[in-house]
Amino acid sequence: MSPEWLARLTALCGLDSPTGDVAALVHTAALLADWGQADGLEVDVRDTPTGPIVLLVAQGTGTARTLLIGHHDTVYPTGTATARPVLVEGDRVLGPGVADMKGGLLVGLSAMAQLAADPTSTHGRVEFWIVPDEEARSDEPSCLDEWHGADAAICLECGRADGSIVTSRMACTWLTLEADGRAAHAGTERDSGRSALMALTREALRIEETLHAARPGLQATITELHGGIGKNTVPAHATASVDLRAASVEDLRWATEVVGRFGTHDGVVVRRTDEPGFPPLTRDTALAERTLALLESVGARATEMLAAGASDGSWSSSLGVPTVDGLGPIGGGDHSPDEWIDAASVAPRIEVVRRLCQQT
Repeated sequence: MSPEWLARLTALCGLDSPTGDVAALVHTAALLADWGQADGLEVDVRDTPTGPIVLLVAQGTGTARTLLIGHHDTVYPTGTATARPVLVEGDRVLGPGVADMKGGLLVGLSAMAQLAADPTSTHGRVEFWIVPDEEARSDEPSCLDEWHGADAAICLECGRADGSIVTSRMACTWLTLEADGRAAHAGTERDSGRSALMALTREALRIEETLHAARPGLQATITELHGGIGKNTVPAHATASVDLRAASVEDLRWATEVVGRFGTHDGVVVRRTDEPGFPPLTRDTALAERTLALLESVGARATEMLAAGASDGSWSSSLGVPTVDGLGPIGGGDHSPDEWIDAASVAPRIEVVRRLCQQT
């Protein structure tokens, strides 16, 4: 990791960029655009309702079209960047967004800068799509239609903590359950009430007990359960969130249907709201094997894994574009105060991404 690369990472992670804060995202987009222009890339910043998309392009002598995919939003609230500035501790660099995924953005930017600096490079058209809303979005990116027809896609989410890249991902979605019953005083009229919270508690137990591991790889997790207006009132309203992840779209649809098989709850109505979710990232054998070979050639660990988490690489894969993920720096602790990347992994990842753009 060069001092210049670390300086850029420190500056980028020094800007808060919480999903949904358009004003903050304008600043991170502007910084990325400035660096892209300084590195000799074509730059296009597009305003959207959720923040700017930054598109960086490098055109070489080849004919292939390669997508780099990333996002400049993070999960951290305003003030985190000041409270937890980037810190180097031995071989690790810590800070908000270093792994998810500002470090990955700078790996892609560095690889493109090297391509742009070489007029004889055999890369074709390399497009780096940096979106502003990946962390909170549960459907396709607004630019998805423009990804059709690409020859390959490289998603720059961080490499796994053990050095593995991601060559496949599960399909996933999130469901919201709502229940409406009847409020009553918990002391004087307890039995005249109808508890929406208890109804959803029973449904939550049913969902996890029925679905989790019911099919290979299937995961069902109740992630939220809320209800009530006070400690002495039977809850008339309650909500719950269900996180579903599956090896295939078919399994995900089946699990969603099972979630909706609500039992009978006296005086309580339960309903479900679905979100679109993410399709699976399907392993592309040729691209996966090429990437692993390149990692081995630069002395990096050449292993792969199936990930349960979602990324926009799943969307490029859904279009039939061969996709590989986890080419950002090796890291971990995403979405936590301990988020980190491995400094020694940065240069090899830049080199592999650069070569992938030349070989696709």
